[in-house]
Amino acid sequence: MVRHFNTDPLAEGERRVALETYLDRHVDGPCAPVLRALREGQWPLDEARDAVALDALAWQVVRTQAFRSFDEQVGRHLFPALWAQEAVGYCEERLGRPLSQAERLEVFWTAVRTAPDPSLIADPRSVLRATIRAFERTRGLLAAPGRRLVLLRSAEPRLVLADSGVALRRKDGTFSLTPPLLPETIEVFAPLSPTCLLISTPRAHYRPDQGLTRKIAAKANAGATAWCQEAVYRLPSMPWPAHLSLAATALEVRPPRLSAVPAQQPLDPAPTHPDIRRGELRALLEQLSHPPTDQLPGSGTDGVR
Repeated sequence: MVRHFNTDPLAEGERRVALETYLDRHVDGPCAPVLRALREGQWPLDEARDAVALDALAWQVVRTQAFRSFDEQVGRHLFPALWAQEAVGYCEERLGRPLSQAERLEVFWTAVRTAPDPSLIADPRSVLRATIRAFERTRGLLAAPGRRLVLLRSAEPRLVLADSGVALRRKDGTFSLTPPLLPETIEVFAPLSPTCLLISTPRAHYRPDQGLTRKIAAKANAGATAWCQEAVYRLPSMPWPAHLSLAATALEVRPPRLSAVPAQQPLDPAPTHPDIRRGELRALLEQLSHPPTDQLPGSGTDGVR
């Protein structure tokens, strides 16, 4: 069982649990009555409750183990190439001249083959910073024009509930972690109870008046088993859905096929992260981006990703 998902490993006291405190006060607490209203069939939501539901859904997505593992897996796949790019620059700096195209490729591929394990320079707080930034990106996607929340209900239990709380369904019907993780066409399935399903979707074919059909429930159940962390639950009175099986392994990002050619023009600037609109989240991101003031020099991890 993974614990202390949202604690700052380099801080002490209240600062150690600052993100947990924020989530309790501004996410889990406010969203509880809204989710209860949805389970009771109160639909549609007014504008204020709709905004709370979007906040809750976005945070639930970025707090899943599968979503958090995406950045780590991508970083692990790309780390040798990034390490090699730095090695090329280091060699040019030491030699005091640009490397030839042949030399640059030789240094690059040698560094790729001999790159250290990424864990040797990992920052234990990078996942928390990524979560805060990912929330803003995910919240923006869920609130984009053309998307809507849909609540579907059934008279009898048809849904299994995963400990992840949500699943991301791609346009091709799969639940994979293929980049990009959040395309505009992604659907978010959030089972609220065995009879109640909340969906964020850009598609118009879901009709609340038709309720939660067996076909839609089957899609949600497939997502629950794909995105679960350790367990999937069902009511004792509900039979296990036919043809539904648990995944043998956790979702994985396929390793990329690397190729390299000498750059003929300056590289494009790195993409910027979305602005953090909430003041308390900006303060948390600032805390997680610098060593604690009471930390002794040389202790902990100095790198920041």
